[in-house]
Amino acid sequence: MRFHIKDNGYVNQATLLKKNVEERIQVDYATDGMIIELCVDKVIKEEESYLISSVKNGWKITGSDEVGLYYGIGKFLHSATWTEDSFEPKATEGVVTPSSSFRAVYFAVHFNNWYDEAPTEELEKYVEELLLYGYNAIVCIIPIVSINSYEDEFFVRAVAKTRSMFQLAKKLSMKVGIIINPNQGMMNAPHEWDADPSYEQTEKVVRGQLGRNLCPSIPEAFEYLRSIWNKELEQYTDIGLDYVLTWPYDEGGCGCEKCRPWGAKAYCDLAKAVHEEAVKYYPNSKFVLSTWLYDSPNDEGEFEGLYERLKGDMSFVDYVMVDSHDQFPKYPLTHEPIKPIVNFPEISMWELKPWGGRGANPMPKRFQAIWDSAKKVLKGGMPYSEGMYEDILKVQCVGYYWNAEHTYKEILGEYINYEYASDVIDEVLEMMEMMELNHIRVAELKTPDMNAAYRSEQLADAVDSTLSDRAKTAWRWRILYIRAKVDRMIYEYFMQGGYKEKNAYAKLGNTEKSWLADNEEAQALLQELCKYYHCVSMREDRMNRHTL
Repeated sequence: MRFHIKDNGYVNQATLLKKNVEERIQVDYATDGMIIELCVDKVIKEEESYLISSVKNGWKITGSDEVGLYYGIGKFLHSATWTEDSFEPKATEGVVTPSSSFRAVYFAVHFNNWYDEAPTEELEKYVEELLLYGYNAIVCIIPIVSINSYEDEFFVRAVAKTRSMFQLAKKLSMKVGIIINPNQGMMNAPHEWDADPSYEQTEKVVRGQLGRNLCPSIPEAFEYLRSIWNKELEQYTDIGLDYVLTWPYDEGGCGCEKCRPWGAKAYCDLAKAVHEEAVKYYPNSKFVLSTWLYDSPNDEGEFEGLYERLKGDMSFVDYVMVDSHDQFPKYPLTHEPIKPIVNFPEISMWELKPWGGRGANPMPKRFQAIWDSAKKVLKGGMPYSEGMYEDILKVQCVGYYWNAEHTYKEILGEYINYEYASDVIDEVLEMMEMMELNHIRVAELKTPDMNAAYRSEQLADAVDSTLSDRAKTAWRWRILYIRAKVDRMIYEYFMQGGYKEKNAYAKLGNTEKSWLADNEEAQALLQELCKYYHCVSMREDRMNRHTL
């Protein structure tokens, strides 16, 4: 197909456009080819907006700014109808403007997961792809939870990897940020500084027991923690941070008399102190205060106390991040927001362990329901991501941040159109729904629906037989296809009596190494996942959340 791209000086955008087109079809560049003109027009007042319009002999993609131009290119690519050797773009119905300005994704660059193991060039390509789907920020963490010193391999690797991703993000006009767990010490911190663990509520440990949480009411511990924050903050002074986020739990918390209730008292005091340090390095950065697992499982007055403080000494907070493992917390839905509220969708770690160990994990109806329950108060969000296996859910979430009224069928329909093929949208959506049906049933300790499992595999085979070689071999299709296959095998194994212990249903959601060990087809598929995840083996005994 012949193209004539007028970049008008927007070289980075034109390069990314060419790269994505050339990956799909044979391209010749000539002045008599289809025109694609890239431009920025300040007449479009809303930031990060775009317009796609047809012009004589081609198309014009207009951004309100340079990052808006990227989003226009993404829409131009994703909404087009593609064949083996050409594509037909579509115009937008006027200017498209995101309804939320905070559209971040959190990369967990630890736990030996995909982000930790994948080569930098692979991660950089993924950042580009997420940008084109509409994300505007990358957030990471330096894993203080697992280090003994700043010379520790985990610290050095995390700094190097986050810096490389942040540098790319900045080149792409994206924003970047880091999370600081304000009372998290190194593993070798003095034990006399340890936090009171009563905040964990161990009847069902919902708040985590990771690392070394310290009591900030001890003056020496507080100064030690301050030194850690500064060490983290100073790593990016040449790059710049747009966001600094603090976290209350899993890594965090103290239940002593001086600190409780943690989320309304000591945590807020620490957030103030972190903010004071952060603005010394990054005076224009925005501050995001997470309330992850506030008042969970019982109401301790954390939300109530925080809301009062947001009216007073916590006025510096720019966003309050709200979410939990399951249903969206009730308090922010029934009280007038003091600050803009954003969510933190748990797209990685919801049941079916090892996470990602069966392939892709689409749960379109679940996350549609959670979004619908809270969208009236939400102004954006930041999904928690441990790897590429939740790619479908990342795209679903950012679709809501662009248009709160979008449905998963609209959002994922465009994803399927671009990543797989335009004529399999209905089949792949049904396939995802069948996977989710059993995902939910297993989570609820119910018998798998074998009809759904067989239907999902049937659809996977049918779609696979029609896809182009490019789509058929791409990782986005393969991890979804593998999920359909492995699900059927696991559920069939279970239903045929392969596992008979009393806690069999719990094991069904936490598959053991011995399951399918003698199934050559299953093992080949699992090893294929290893290739994508950069694991040596699905049977490794290491701290890897993707292992079987």
